[in-house]
Amino acid sequence: PPPIVIDTNVLISAGLLPHSRSAQALAVAVQHFVIAQNAATWHELETRIARPKFDRYFGPDGRLRHLVAIAQSIVIVQAVATDQASRDPADDKFIQLALDAGAKLLISGDADLTDIRRHRNVEIISPARFLDRMESVGP
Repeated sequence: PPPIVIDTNVLISAGLLPHSRSAQALAVAVQHFVIAQNAATWHELETRIARPKFDRYFGPDGRLRHLVAIAQSIVIVQAVATDQASRDPADDKFIQLALDAGAKLLISGDADLTDIRRHRNVEIISPARFLDRMESVGP
C-alpha cells in the first residue's frame, strides 16, 4: 500500500473520540495505506498521548492499546528532508516526513498545515476532506 502521513492531532482525536471523523479517517487510511512515521512524529505522539488531561478518555490501558493499534499499520521512515513550509515550525516535521516517505497525502486538523493545502507533491487535507475523497474514489 502507498504511504500516508497523519498528524498527531488526528491520531489522538481518533483514540479519544472513536466515532469522530478523525477515527473514521484513520480506519479508512489503515485499510488503503501504510501510515508513515519517523522518530520525531512518533515521539510527539507518545509524549502528547501521555498527558494527564487524557487520563479520563483512555483509562489505564487505553493509551497503550491505541499506540499498538497504530503501530501495527506504520512504517518508520528515516528523516532526511528539511523543508520549512508551515507557520508553526513544529509542524514542518509532518511535511518533511511526507516528502521522505513519498506520501501524496497528509491528513491534519491543524490549520497551520491545512492552510498550506499543497507543498511540492504533498496534498494536505482535513480528515473530512480525506473521507470525501475516498468515498468519491470508491473501494
